[in-house]
Amino acid sequence: MRKHLFIAVAAVAAMFAIAGTASAAGNGATVVKDAGCTTNVFGTTCTVVKTTTNTTTTPSGKTSYVTNGTVERTITFVFGGTYTFSDSLHSHALLANGEFQVTSDHYASEWESVSGTYHLVCWQSYDIHWTNDDAQFGNSELGCEVV
Repeated sequence: MRKHLFIAVAAVAAMFAIAGTASAAGNGATVVKDAGCTTNVFGTTCTVVKTTTNTTTTPSGKTSYVTNGTVERTITFVFGGTYTFSDSLHSHALLANGEFQVTSDHYASEWESVSGTYHLVCWQSYDIHWTNDDAQFGNSELGCEVV
């Protein structure tokens, strides 16, 4: 689980970095689509990343970033097993004078391991809302099921 939390935090950080790039261009959207595979002695890993960050400036001068994104990863092992992982993120941030005023994130992921007769599916999701440095958590879920 710690690995997946790290991936989620890294994804959020990357999306805010993209949002920072979008802000330099003014109002508009930045779209990222990237896909590729790599092979090593253990198997082949294929990853698809898609994000869209919309940046707007309100009439009062606040900056709004809205990011939606997905990451899908499949590992096919040389011994015949597979591991798939998919995440989705919806993030909104409102900044005033360059400082975060409000942020909201919804994160969901599902991962699946299949090898021979073993089949495990796990999922995780959470919502978090920050206002003036106060966090409000909601709708957190974590579970696994042997299929």
